[in-house]
Amino acid sequence: MPRFPSSNARTRTQPSSSPSLSHSALPPPPRKRLWASSPYVRSTGSDMDQRIRAEVLASQASFLRCMSNERESERFAQKWEGTRQRVLAAMESNELSLDTLRICRAIVGRISIVSSTLGDCQAATFAIEARMVSETQDYLKSNSNPVSPCPPQIPNRQRPPPSAPNDLLLAPYRRWFLDHFAFPYLTAADK
Repeated sequence: MPRFPSSNARTRTQPSSSPSLSHSALPPPPRKRLWASSPYVRSTGSDMDQRIRAEVLASQASFLRCMSNERESERFAQKWEGTRQRVLAAMESNELSLDTLRICRAIVGRISIVSSTLGDCQAATFAIEARMVSETQDYLKSNSNPVSPCPPQIPNRQRPPPSAPNDLLLAPYRRWFLDHFAFPYLTAADK
């Protein structure tokens, strides 16, 4: 049975039987670019696909953050229009994968649903507010009596002062409390 060296034992490297990686049949390794390209110029299909996917996912996160701030929502609307145009251009040139298209469709649907629902809620809120203002004004006009705005005061009944506790009645309870203060739970003998 072969024995394997322990994990801390040193082993010698064995010569490889594989052919050299500098064989002329293999394509040369890619060269590094010396210039930085602009984000959407001269990008390969998969590169554009990854960029669009990342931009759409970032737009979704940005949309959720902008819900609490009016200025952020205006800034998001401007960025979203540019993102939408880039997605459409990449779709027309067939540079997006099916997964990216599905992600884009899902995110556009989510943003559309949330924004339209928020718009509907805001319109309903404005309608309720306007109705309440008009109803309040109508009520105040119909009840414009010269009566003071303060409600009439109800006379206070004279209550007798609370009776002093009877020490004779409370003495056993007081004694039990003081005896059992350190041990608040009943024992078997107390039950």
